[in-house]
Amino acid sequence: MAAQETTPETHAETDVARKIWLAGVGAYGRMFSEAQGQFEKIADSANDMFEQLVERGAKVEDTVRAQITANEPASKVLATVEKVTKQAADFRAERRAALEARVDTVRKTIGDTLAPLNLIGLHNQIEELAAKVDALTAEVAALSGNKTVDAVATKVVPATTTAPSAPRAVKAAAKTEA
Repeated sequence: MAAQETTPETHAETDVARKIWLAGVGAYGRMFSEAQGQFEKIADSANDMFEQLVERGAKVEDTVRAQITANEPASKVLATVEKVTKQAADFRAERRAALEARVDTVRKTIGDTLAPLNLIGLHNQIEELAAKVDALTAEVAALSGNKTVDAVATKVVPATTTAPSAPRAVKAAAKTEA
């Protein structure tokens, strides 16, 4: 392959392309600066306008409060509004408590209804009961000194096995006992 030759024409074309690129970047920079300046002006004027509105609102509020306190019927209306607002808040709290009580009752009912379908819970309960049975069997054996109870207890398959094999193990232990 022959090396690319750089001619004055290709150098001039590259220079023009670079100048076009730089002109675009310059235009973007100028637009960004002008937009940023306009944004700052708008933000400053918005902040000033907000402060003016706050001051005006404070004055109006003071004026309205003074008129309400000077006017007896308006004071009664204000007292009534406060009373009704308090009653509404109390009623809402009471209804919320009643609703939470109902939800708790429904959760308990559903939990009790679905408990037989909870296989993990049933498995855990079976494990606990099997451990209690084993402990009681060992206590009975220790108290009576009966070897047959001890022999049956040792031949029973632990509770971690599947349910169908456990009755077979008990039957097998009973057969060897006889």
